[in-house]
Amino acid sequence: MLHVHIVEPQADKRAAIKKMVQDMGHIVVGEACDREEALRLMEQGWPTLLLTDLMPPRLEGLALVNQVYEQRIPVVTIILSDSTRFDYVRQSMQAGAIDYLLKPVKGEELRRALRRAEKRVVYLHGTHRAFVQAQQFFERLELLQPGEFIQRHAELIQSIQSFEESHQGERQGLFRLLYAKWHYMLKLHGLDFEEPFTWQGEDEAIAYFRKLGEFWIARSASPADNSVKLNVKRACDYIRENYQSNHTLAEVSGRFGMSVSYFSVQIKKYTGYSFVNYLNRVRIEKAKELLLQSNLKIYEVAGEVGFDTLQYFNRVFKQAVQMTPGEYRRSLGI
Repeated sequence: MLHVHIVEPQADKRAAIKKMVQDMGHIVVGEACDREEALRLMEQGWPTLLLTDLMPPRLEGLALVNQVYEQRIPVVTIILSDSTRFDYVRQSMQAGAIDYLLKPVKGEELRRALRRAEKRVVYLHGTHRAFVQAQQFFERLELLQPGEFIQRHAELIQSIQSFEESHQGERQGLFRLLYAKWHYMLKLHGLDFEEPFTWQGEDEAIAYFRKLGEFWIARSASPADNSVKLNVKRACDYIRENYQSNHTLAEVSGRFGMSVSYFSVQIKKYTGYSFVNYLNRVRIEKAKELLLQSNLKIYEVAGEVGFDTLQYFNRVFKQAVQMTPGEYRRSLGI
């Protein structure tokens, strides 16, 4: 079953096309009379099929299909036209349309075109699923508490990142549409996020969306809300459970959907320590437990808790405990 947007300037013809599509078992989820209205509809919710008139003389329908193609939007497109001009047909195919149907559209021709569209939608299923996930996220945006917001937003970004390298174009298209959707929502709420979005690579795009999410929290969340603290607590729990790994600030902040700068501030506010100092404190507490085992040498303890060198372990331990690991052992009679 297809979810169809119909773009047709004339209301009576649009109604006739709508009835044909519905009679064939598909759902019409949007109707527009021009390109501008069609784009606005696509910002609010994404279909699986865009069925659009060519819209001469400016060929707005062709421009719309071409925009879908260039931005790698996972929407199948079909063009309807009164013209048999070969250059129009050729341009439509170059813009990614799967069919070019002459008006008035015959039922059997439309049925065959919709069957082809269904096969193409299967191919685009993974990408479109990310679209649906984004749509569901924005539908609940105002209901999300900051902690849940950060988690859901991170999951959305990760779902886009999960596309294989061979689908680089689709990933870029999804990030660009995420940008469009975010700014549509900010505009609805009278908010202006001034940082420009320039596609220089995925790392830059991800950092941009994290900052944008933090901007949303800062403008929309109640100061009394403790959901952000809950998310930082989850990050601290993760550190405590995985203290042996060579964590970086960027890795942990990214895992929990926060930018480096935002997470740095929040973990210091939550624990009273910087990220590195908190990680080292966790490791030192574990080292103190291991030093109770007389069969372990000090360099073995250092390695067990994640320190690369004995020298660094000794220095950090002394700063935290006010004595060296050896002195600590002797103070316990070991």
